[in-house]
Amino acid sequence: MSKPITLSPIGYVKNQFKENTPVEQLRQQSMQIVINPELTDGLLGLEAGTDILVLFYFHRIEGEVFPLQLHPRHDETNPLRGIFATRSQFRPSGIGATVARLEQIEENVLTVIGLDTLDETPVLDIKPYLSYFDAEVQRQLFEVRPVSSLAEARQAIDLLDAEIIRLLGHRAKYVYQVTNFKKNADEVRAKVRYEEVMQSRRKMAEAAGLNPDVIEQMYKLLVENFIKEELEILKNRKNEN
Repeated sequence: MSKPITLSPIGYVKNQFKENTPVEQLRQQSMQIVINPELTDGLLGLEAGTDILVLFYFHRIEGEVFPLQLHPRHDETNPLRGIFATRSQFRPSGIGATVARLEQIEENVLTVIGLDTLDETPVLDIKPYLSYFDAEVQRQLFEVRPVSSLAEARQAIDLLDAEIIRLLGHRAKYVYQVTNFKKNADEVRAKVRYEEVMQSRRKMAEAAGLNPDVIEQMYKLLVENFIKEELEILKNRKNEN
């Protein structure tokens, strides 16, 4: 048996929820995390508008022994699952973890939204949410992260380019399928759709902080090449008939 571990809370949650409340309702409400005053200096670098990972203790859960298998949300229509395959609060360790959006920082008080805790919940730790550490593994590979050398930066670029090319291959496969629903060249050069695509890609570029003119030119080149392939497919299909 492992030795017990003693943890001291770094603060507590302050909100209006005294009794068990649906998670969905909790996460829609702003609430506060009050950090112990002597730990206030540890908040340096946290910024409003960013996400944080909050670790806390389920202080309202009574009992020392919990079932290792349960039906999620206490709904027997849900398949029986092991406790470590659920987000249930009835856990051997009693530890909860939620990503919340940091809305405001005032001295030792953090205002957050997205947290699913009751009033006076002890907070064990706070960490910045970093997508290249905390997101699903596949996504982590393509998130921008600090690099320590030119070689590491080039390696990351090569990885991204390989993924971009793979996705372009998927796009091409859909383009080929599109030709199943077109009968002539006029349908291939769908002017309205073409303009819609360019406008939407410009908006995507702006949202990503990129030059929309550059992205539009890249997409025009891409789409024109796909159009040529579509036309060739239709031509060959016509000859076969």
